[in-house]
Amino acid sequence: CLECYPGYSLTKEGECEMDGLCVFAAITVVAAIAVVVLVAWYLRVVARPCVNQAGIEYASEARRRAMVLSNDGQAGAAPYPLGTNLLTNNVAGVGTMCLFRFQFALIVWALTLLGIWLAFVLFVTEGKDLLVLGNRPAKTPMALCAVVRWGRQRQLELLWVKVAWLAIAYVFSFGCAIAYAIQQTKLVHDTDQDRTTMCDFVALIEGLPRMKGNGEQVESLIKEEVAQATGEEVVGVSVAWDYEAKSHDIAEAAESGLCPDTDLDGGHHDAPQRSFDAPITDKILSAWHVHLHDDHEGHGHDHGHAHSSGNIKEMLETMETSSVAFVVFKLEAGRDKAIEAVADRGVEINGTVCKLEAGTAEPREILWENLAVTPADRKMKVVKGAFLVLGACV
Repeated sequence: CLECYPGYSLTKEGECEMDGLCVFAAITVVAAIAVVVLVAWYLRVVARPCVNQAGIEYASEARRRAMVLSNDGQAGAAPYPLGTNLLTNNVAGVGTMCLFRFQFALIVWALTLLGIWLAFVLFVTEGKDLLVLGNRPAKTPMALCAVVRWGRQRQLELLWVKVAWLAIAYVFSFGCAIAYAIQQTKLVHDTDQDRTTMCDFVALIEGLPRMKGNGEQVESLIKEEVAQATGEEVVGVSVAWDYEAKSHDIAEAAESGLCPDTDLDGGHHDAPQRSFDAPITDKILSAWHVHLHDDHEGHGHDHGHAHSSGNIKEMLETMETSSVAFVVFKLEAGRDKAIEAVADRGVEINGTVCKLEAGTAEPREILWENLAVTPADRKMKVVKGAFLVLGACV
């Protein structure tokens, strides 16, 4: 070779050698050290003695309660067979079916594009050159130069194949995305029509003013106002409280209430000695929202003390409502009539006109702590996200 591409240097033997090999070697060494440290840390954590057997048993019980079972709530309930087709069987709601259909569609899309590329290779190009471009061996500098020259020329000759494949990929992806969206929408609609659930009796009221829970009967007030404005019987109201900042404390209190007789402490235990890797472990557990308290930090093992009835009551009384509440009607037809009756004028709550519309989600599908995000906040987050994506692309 007489001249090398940028990033390569010509050696005395007439070969092109890549510059900066020492940088790649240094990166490899650093990565290897990081892997060794992580493996050593993991083995050290695994080898530690168990000091919270009661907590492990409580977690196992919580996991058992969260399992999806066939004939749940009836005698003989058991986990679904491993071979259950989640594309067609409604095991855990229509959202699960949509998720696995998305995964299946993604696999079919990738395999189809791969098949089209292989078809180009086998039936359009001669000698399957697209599979060997850049892979031909060269044992001498002269052979290397010949291979590079041939590869460059052949690459330009086959450029139309790549352009054609990209055009087919774009058209195929667009058409499949439209068909996939239609199919998923139809699945959700058909599933909702075939089953009568709580969502069919619920209306969503939006635009509520801020109200506190200290003695003010918020849900009773909304129930009376909605019933008076619509003329339909309201069974109950569930307000979405703004507790995003305290969601962890409330979740712990709720879980403690599920098993009030469970002693998570199992008696007093001496806290294990903190080692050099304790800060790393704490940060990793904190990222997963797992918080462990040791005696030497002054927290003690009594988790229930932090969530006493007095503290919980004070926290709930100072909590404010979000702009959303769920109104449950006695009849589905009554829900529909109520929405139609106030479609133009709305429902007035404490001097604020609120909008009433049909509910679209089941109670177990709702992330209650996220309902405090107002439409204006959501729009702002979307705009910020769009600018971040555009900035990353630039």
